Amino acid sequence: MGSAFCEDCLYHSHKHVGHQSLRVYKSSSRVGLRVKSIRKLMDVSDIQPYTCNSSKLIYINRKGRNDHVNRMNSRKVDKCEVCGHELQCYSSKFCSIECKVQSEIEVEETEKEEVGISISTTRLLQVDPNSFRKRMRKGTPLRSPFF
Repeated sequence: MGSAFCEDCLYHSHKHVGHQSLRVYKSSSRVGLRVKSIRKLMDVSDIQPYTCNSSKLIYINRKGRNDHVNRMNSRKVDKCEVCGHELQCYSSKFCSIECKVQSEIEVEETEKEEVGISISTTRLLQVDPNSFRKRMRKGTPLRSPFF
């Protein structure tokens, strides 16, 4: 078994003395972390936990698009807000850490856009009338056919 690697040990000579590490598990061909260990580092309350060997795991990466089958049933199915994967628990919003992080990034970007829009509407932009094209770059040719 190989030794663990971190940037701190790359530049210093000590060998992981006092370093905290997370143990990674593989279940159902997916990589996950124990809920107990990751709960100390981030809020995982909205992520679907899965049970593997009597321990609760949270998957790191979202499930691939072709890995789940969309079933057409009359019952309401809870789905991940980002990738649409079916969730087993009604209180969960995400299927993996990746989906939760991506959702938080999108929320931050929309907040930045809203601030940018409010700033840009206060300024008046002067546009040079000569800067626009008179004709479209692509499209049907305007010349006559050759036949």
